[in-house]
Amino acid sequence: MTLNVAARHPARLLGLAGLIPFVGLTVAIHALDAQRASLAHAQLAYGATIVSFIGALHWGLAMRDAALDATAQWRALGWGVMPSLLAWCALLLPLPTGLWVLAATVPACWWMDGRLSRALSLEPWFMQLRTLLSAIVTVCLLLSALAMA
Repeated sequence: MTLNVAARHPARLLGLAGLIPFVGLTVAIHALDAQRASLAHAQLAYGATIVSFIGALHWGLAMRDAALDATAQWRALGWGVMPSLLAWCALLLPLPTGLWVLAATVPACWWMDGRLSRALSLEPWFMQLRTLLSAIVTVCLLLSALAMA
């Protein structure tokens, strides 16, 4: 399956813009002691939202491509709900545990995205972008969790 090549530039620009809250909140958590807990909660909530969005990619791609056999369809659709469930659990946990859960979930999402990308023969730019975004998000979540530990 080919992804819309024209979507590459907007996806990159919007993906990078989506990093602004992660980076900004991480810096603020380390710089503003008095507001650290509320900033970390904001980081947790934003991270949970993004992780849920990432899982939804699997639904969209799996439902769009008939090349996946029944097992691969179940795997993609089943995984597609897991990030939302993990993000919800992270929101229910105290800080910094919720941040640690999200920091572990993002690389798991990246790994599953790579599996689906290979199964669907997606263009390389998709996983290149996912790798960059996932690495930065994971580092931000880890730094925030460490600040709250």
